Amino acid sequence: MYRRPNLSETSIEWHRKQTKQQEKTNPRVLRDRHNRVRNITVGFRVSPEENEMINAAVAISGLPKQEYCYRRCLCQDVVVQGNPRVYKGLKDSLEAVLLQLKRLTSIDEVSPELLETIHLISTVLGEMKNS
Repeated sequence: MYRRPNLSETSIEWHRKQTKQQEKTNPRVLRDRHNRVRNITVGFRVSPEENEMINAAVAISGLPKQEYCYRRCLCQDVVVQGNPRVYKGLKDSLEAVLLQLKRLTSIDEVSPELLETIHLISTVLGEMKNS
């Protein structure tokens, strides 16, 4: 029988008890590298331009989108390791930047988003060169 928890039961212990019950019924509970259960979903809305910037940064980092977003939200370092996924992300981003630069007729037409992407690419390439 299901019973809603009262105010005294809505503590951390109650949530831990619920998590343990879920683990028993669901063997595919997601855990991170510190053996913590990840069962809370966080969502937010972005504009199409912000989405493109986030996707470009994720592609350049070589991390999954979820990992990249929560590292940035928690102010943790995003360390880029050279691998084929990073190479492909950098290549695609550079091609997109090149197409946008070819389209321009003057330097005044450069958008802040494009400058941010160029800065991100140069930062990643510089860090990869130094390591």
